[in-house]
Amino acid sequence: MEKVTIATSTGLLWLGLVSHFGSALIALIAGTIALVVAKGGKLHKKSGMVFTVAMGAAGALAVPIAAYEGNVGSVVGGILVVYFVYTAMTAVKPLPGSGGALDIALMTVAFGIAALSYWYGFVAWSRHGHVLNGVPAAMRLFLATVCLLAAIGDARTLLAGGLRGPRRLARHLWRMCFALFIATGSFFIGQMKFVPAPIRFMPLLIALGVAPLFALLYWMWRVRLRRQLTGLIVASPQDMDDQLLRRVR
Repeated sequence: MEKVTIATSTGLLWLGLVSHFGSALIALIAGTIALVVAKGGKLHKKSGMVFTVAMGAAGALAVPIAAYEGNVGSVVGGILVVYFVYTAMTAVKPLPGSGGALDIALMTVAFGIAALSYWYGFVAWSRHGHVLNGVPAAMRLFLATVCLLAAIGDARTLLAGGLRGPRRLARHLWRMCFALFIATGSFFIGQMKFVPAPIRFMPLLIALGVAPLFALLYWMWRVRLRRQLTGLIVASPQDMDDQLLRRVR
């Protein structure tokens, strides 16, 4: 948040801010645990669920707070967080009511956010310094492209009637990693000015902020490109059968 702070807020706004930051902190811790432990194990599943709920709550709370600030970018960012964690979770654990019309609605939202982000990105590019409301044009265009790829992935999933094997796991992993990147980027980079000067070591903060992106690239290389599921105990017997059949062929 840029204009309102916990120190200067009262009432429901103060409660919303405290809940938002508390949820985001829990999401950071749980997401980091889920990222480093064995995938599919009990700790991974529990920390992943905590991350999903906490990150979804942080994103949902960010929407009304950002709307109060008049910050359209953060409103879109909050919606995007909820979108990524929900579609990541339902890729491996469908919920009652998920699928069908809801998936179409989410895909439409993703395409809409991508279009809006591209527009803001090009507006920012035309400004002096290529910055709009403190956000560089390159970052806006990067987020727009990621959102567009996610929306295209939704369309392909709907047309295919669902995903199986490595494609299903890749969808889960990259969306969870990107949702965690939104959290780490917002915390370590976006709030850098609030870090006390004696410990504001910028290279470290930037590295922590972008670390989930490197994890995302690793998992895409391993699961999507190499289709290597060995050691991923999240894989169901059917997934492993699919992998064995591909090797035989």
